[in-house]
Amino acid sequence: MAALTASALSVPAMAQVKIGVVNSLSGNFAAFGSRYNTGMLVALEEINANGGIKGQKLELVTQDDRSEAQSALAALESLNKQGVPLVIGSYASGITGPLSKVATRQKIPLIVLGSADDSITKPGSDWVFRAKHNSTIVANVYFDYFDNLRKKNPELKKIALMYGNGAWPTSVSEEGARQAEKRGYELVGKQAYDQGTTDFRPILNKFRASSPDILLTSSYADDGIAIARQIKEVGLNTKVVAIDTASSMISFIQQVGDQSENIVSAVSWSPDVKYAGTPELYERLKAKAKEEPSFYEAEGYLALTVAADALRRAESLDRDKVRDALAKTDLKTPVTDVTFENFDGFKGQNPIKSVIIQIQGGKHVTVFPENLASQAAKLSN
Repeated sequence: MAALTASALSVPAMAQVKIGVVNSLSGNFAAFGSRYNTGMLVALEEINANGGIKGQKLELVTQDDRSEAQSALAALESLNKQGVPLVIGSYASGITGPLSKVATRQKIPLIVLGSADDSITKPGSDWVFRAKHNSTIVANVYFDYFDNLRKKNPELKKIALMYGNGAWPTSVSEEGARQAEKRGYELVGKQAYDQGTTDFRPILNKFRASSPDILLTSSYADDGIAIARQIKEVGLNTKVVAIDTASSMISFIQQVGDQSENIVSAVSWSPDVKYAGTPELYERLKAKAKEEPSFYEAEGYLALTVAADALRRAESLDRDKVRDALAKTDLKTPVTDVTFENFDGFKGQNPIKSVIIQIQGGKHVTVFPENLASQAAKLSN
């Protein structure tokens, strides 16, 4: 599995400091890997335009994990032999989980690129750092949002959970069930489904019999599109519909159409969120992607920005020194603020505040938390 060359990544041949990237550039997750790569390229241009790493150009040595854990581990071994000071990777939790364990054993600093499963940083290790949110943070922001809605709509009491049986969707839903009980909701349904399922009507019909006020699903892109369509088909009239991840994509709106209105999703970043520098970052991401950027591009930008910050502050490119610099990160970016903390059983986890976006008028808008929102939230009916 050949590393991408500097020219393929639009990096000058004189690059001096190399870091490793393990990313899904082919296979089932390639569409997401491409978005992460776009965000990293925007960050790379910015980093090198601002002096690189202590005056040296930064180069990415990117290897394709083919959307498979075994390929990711082979990529990590290759990067380890090349002596890179740190590695960024990967998209899926089922890939990054094993990657994090091997990186820890080999004492390679690893910055999580896109994976949200709690177990990656809980209990975590001294060598693994995640700037983006995790499953617990995601589940909690949903319930913070539901609680906020319930202040004005006290009838929102019954909730149903639906999720794919992968590591990350399961993790979100398990925490969702805990939060439902903790916060006084009535959990009227909780159902997993196999990856590759296309007919969700049996589950949705079962939920309909319980008349939930809120439906929270954890799904991947194609699943979410089918679920949104079939919600209407079966007449499941919930007041709040959350389709995590899938509904955050512009392609979801394009494919689902009017039926996507008022559906919400938790994301780590949105183009209209009120952080300093966000409008400028949005324009750069859009220009590089040649389409509307999502939080995936932003998370790619974030991961590489964090890596460069640590490399600039590290006493040397020795992996122990780079790890020490990562642990002391205190950084403000147009995506989010970053510090790596140990809390609630997590290690090396940024306590990021996720935001809720809602589809209104065929566009994504930030609706929660209210201090970062651009629009007020709406109920589905």
